[in-house]
Amino acid sequence: MRISVVIATYRRAGSLARTLATIASQSRRPDEVLVVDQSVAEEEAAVREVIAASVLSGLSVRLLRCAEPSSTQARNLGLAAASGDWVVFSDDDVDWPVPVMANLLLKVNADPSLVLVAARDTNVPQRPKPFGRKFFAAAFLTDDWGQLRHGKVFACMQARYPQPIVGDMETEWGMGYWFAIDRRFVSGHRLVFDEKMTRYAQAEDMLFTHQVYRSALKSGRRCVVSEDIAVAHLVSHEWREPDSFADLCGAWNRIYIASVFRKGAGFWLSLGAIYWAAIHQALVRISRGRGWLGHLRAYVIALGHLGQIRAGRFDELYAAYEKPAAR
Repeated sequence: MRISVVIATYRRAGSLARTLATIASQSRRPDEVLVVDQSVAEEEAAVREVIAASVLSGLSVRLLRCAEPSSTQARNLGLAAASGDWVVFSDDDVDWPVPVMANLLLKVNADPSLVLVAARDTNVPQRPKPFGRKFFAAAFLTDDWGQLRHGKVFACMQARYPQPIVGDMETEWGMGYWFAIDRRFVSGHRLVFDEKMTRYAQAEDMLFTHQVYRSALKSGRRCVVSEDIAVAHLVSHEWREPDSFADLCGAWNRIYIASVFRKGAGFWLSLGAIYWAAIHQALVRISRGRGWLGHLRAYVIALGHLGQIRAGRFDELYAAYEKPAAR
């Protein structure tokens, strides 16, 4: 079985080098790694140097170029170019422990019903959430009242994995830092990342993976998040989308995704859940001493642009609200 890896990278040459080094150290290397670079022109040379060093280490790496910064378009370019039976999508700030690839192959070979395998993050504590925090989150519709037994997408367009993740647990989604998909299944159902959302914020990966899950459910296939597939996310402090703009994109994306999955009254109920959950997020930020006004401001601004957001006309919003220096 052939495995392809797709890494969309943007302004993180140092972090990319670290991720590729951990992939090169796998006990079973992938058959190809497709790095899709969206960096600004003056940073392209640094990415090419990283690729050249990875090739010298024996890793099969191919560099693709995405003309405009777009997390979704970059992943689609990688998916279209991939030749593997399975495709792993990894962020460029992820450490792969040595057995990850071998464990993935054992898992998908043993269970032909799988179409998506998501990894747990070793940097996230694997223990049940304290009762008070769980009760508080459930009251704001961002968690279940009881212990989650599967990965779930909530009406507020937020999603959670179970804590702890034990064995292979069914999931309705895959977190974007690392998940693997059956390429032929995804191609056969014409599933791609929605390129209306381009910025690195939140939820664009959830939209794609939840669509994979819905197609899998109809086909009698499975999506799981696995205890055995474990990686370390957010290992780098290189470039991040500025918080103020990430807040805006997070609000817009959730509303847009609700319009994709919910129609008629269902959309408006979901919109209410999104705004109720936004209060929870603000309260959590306050409790942790983090900025919260920008978060609430994003949802207030979104109310004035609901038509544009539901239609996915994000370019107009980016032009109006994104500071040129932010990219």
